[in-house]
Amino acid sequence: MLYLVLFVAFVIAMLWLFQIVWLDDFYRYYKTNQVASAAAAILENLDNDEVEVLADQLSTQNDVCILVLDENKRVVLSSEDTRFCLIHRMSVRDLNWWCNRIPADGSTLVEQFNVQPFRNDRYNPRRFAGNPPPMMETNHQSLLYARQITLASGETGFLLLNAIITPLDATVTTLRSQLLLITLVVLLGALGMAALISRNVSRPIIETNTAARELSFGRFQQPRHGGHYREIAELNATLTRAAEDLSQVERLQHELIANISHDLRTPLTMIGGYAEVMRDIPDENTPENMQIIIDETARLSSLVGEVLDFSRLQAGVMPINPASFDLTGAVQEIIERISKLVEANGYTIRFAPEKHYAVVADEARISQVIYNLVGNALTYTGEDKTVEVTQIVQEGTIRICVHDSGKGIPPEELPLIWNRYYRTNETHKRAVIGSGLGLSIVRTILEQHRVPYGVESQEGVGSTFWFELPEQLDGKCLQV
Repeated sequence: MLYLVLFVAFVIAMLWLFQIVWLDDFYRYYKTNQVASAAAAILENLDNDEVEVLADQLSTQNDVCILVLDENKRVVLSSEDTRFCLIHRMSVRDLNWWCNRIPADGSTLVEQFNVQPFRNDRYNPRRFAGNPPPMMETNHQSLLYARQITLASGETGFLLLNAIITPLDATVTTLRSQLLLITLVVLLGALGMAALISRNVSRPIIETNTAARELSFGRFQQPRHGGHYREIAELNATLTRAAEDLSQVERLQHELIANISHDLRTPLTMIGGYAEVMRDIPDENTPENMQIIIDETARLSSLVGEVLDFSRLQAGVMPINPASFDLTGAVQEIIERISKLVEANGYTIRFAPEKHYAVVADEARISQVIYNLVGNALTYTGEDKTVEVTQIVQEGTIRICVHDSGKGIPPEELPLIWNRYYRTNETHKRAVIGSGLGLSIVRTILEQHRVPYGVESQEGVGSTFWFELPEQLDGKCLQV
């Protein structure tokens, strides 16, 4: 609003300067150029037989008097069109004086001086009724333009032009009255327009700002006037999506905390229960009960370790250290280790590679990916309790696939399973291996390696999680 008002004030100020303050200067400049143009026209046509006709036309059209004298100050050409003409009312002495002042080098003599206007001493406006005109008090100014010329006969002559610069008092008074009215109307209009524009522009911004404060609570209500401007509408759409994402993240965080709390509580309860039984009943202090406590302690340690790894990966404090290693051997080693932990519960993990292949990656992080994918498959596999791991070599890449025979994942949930804190709508199931944070950790590690990964799932058939790593070209095939 202030910028618009200042711009209008600047425009009005320029109008006042040009139309009132500098109007007389512009008029004098224009009149001087007009006289100079008339003089140039006379000079170019001195040898024309009809130069007198041209002089009369210039005098009438430009309100200027023209006088051409020979070197003896005799009149060669004369044209008069103003009652205040000085050059036609000068005495021979005055003409000689002015001609002698004209520079002999061909430059122009330009003089301006006041001329006392005609006064009628008998006129007194007080003697008349009504609204008689006042006495003329403003002096006219006379412009004298003179230079030496060469006449058609070849002798030296003098060209004198005289124009009256009429006072612009009446014009300035008229313009001042008009500008006062224009200034008042334009300023009022500018204030109204500025208020309207500023209100229409600022209102959606204020509403968006007010609504944005609710983002900290996961709420964002679309402002009523937020769609009038494209940029504000886009901002509101972005804030709406941010509110939805924040709400989802907050909900998933709560679910994760509940799930982890459940997973933490179960081993703690078992450890505490068996410890109390062994304390109160001496016969229960058996190796089997001690092994249960050891297993639950290991599960609890694994759960806490994965939560810490997830936090470090999200914070970016676990850098990737790529090096060459036997990917096939790493997968076999992890599967053998996990199989020993779960075979007592009837789980089977199948992996039968034909050859060993090497890749360049962070072995510890890739091993964590394999561990989490196998653990996720064991948690959600079907009644056959079987997980199948395959190694596929294609076009210079090694693809590791982990397949389970579970219920599968609904298509609408497939894009969400990699998100932080996300868990399927299936009733909470205690992880066989790991914490339930596995897929989030897998995604972060694979994205740090900048390698492709994904999942293929069919309801009632099962799910296959996969990732690819480029082969190491030198010595890619390793003999068992």
